[in-house]
Amino acid sequence: MKKLVTIALPVYKRLDYVVSALQSIAEQDYPNIELIVSDNGENGSLVKDLADQWYPRPYRFRQNPSTLPLPIHYNQLIEAATGEYFAFLDYDDVISPNYVSELVRILDDHPDVAVALSREEIVDPSGRILRASSADMPERFSGPDFLRSWTMYGYESYATVLGRTAYIKADGGHPFFPGGTYTDDAILIKLCLRGAVGISQRCVFRWRWSEISHGWSLKCASLAEDTRRFLRFLDRDPAILRYQAKEPKEWLDIKKHLFRMAWHTYYERWAGLYRERMPPASWVRAGFAMPFIRDYYGMVSEVLWYAVKGKCIKCIKRLGVGSRGIDRSVQ
Repeated sequence: MKKLVTIALPVYKRLDYVVSALQSIAEQDYPNIELIVSDNGENGSLVKDLADQWYPRPYRFRQNPSTLPLPIHYNQLIEAATGEYFAFLDYDDVISPNYVSELVRILDDHPDVAVALSREEIVDPSGRILRASSADMPERFSGPDFLRSWTMYGYESYATVLGRTAYIKADGGHPFFPGGTYTDDAILIKLCLRGAVGISQRCVFRWRWSEISHGWSLKCASLAEDTRRFLRFLDRDPAILRYQAKEPKEWLDIKKHLFRMAWHTYYERWAGLYRERMPPASWVRAGFAMPFIRDYYGMVSEVLWYAVKGKCIKCIKRLGVGSRGIDRSVQ
């Protein structure tokens, strides 16, 4: 019998894409799937009704009586999993029909592989492909090499990967980042420190990008808190400390890449997305929400300098126009 694979489908408030997610799991050509549907949005019977209607295979349903922070909810699903392999699928994403069978093949054939990934396609709310991960990447990485290449191959989300359940459970699941940012990254990092990474271009994870999705609707203060916690995670998580004790020089090199990835993510959103959303004074204060990181504050200082310079130029132009107007009226 083929090994059991657990797919966890966590659901919050938005239910408009749940049917698509359920259908993509139902269409898998792999026969031995344990689907766990979990309602964390206080949706009454709505989520179970959708699963009963649109998922023809047996499945397990669970529901929290009240909404819990995302990491706690996700760890409930990890704890409930009984499959040898495990993947999350967020309720607004989908996977190709051969996703499970293709990645199980990699994990079965290569015992040293801790986690397997598919090609990634970033789609808009209608399903139109916006971007995709690179087709020119190796089929296999060592865990450390993959971490060093974190942003090189066009992946924008690591929400759905297929990992060995025993490793995920042994390493404590998701750290507590209250806003849920970086939780998927943390799972993947710890899997990479356990073993190799296998990549298949023959199956697809479609990540639905939307400005109203959880990650992009997060408030700046929440992202700042999650980022600070992630930076501490890189120094304190027991799975990381275990690896660091064995490979101190290699971890120092890996950490340099991950550390920059985290603060640079915050910087990019602060300088772009949040600048448009926040009152100026609040936005300026948010720029100082990171611990002291020389490169980060150098970039923040430059943005603030140009922002102040732009304001001054606008004020001077307005004063100049006003003076000429007065002069003309006097004449």
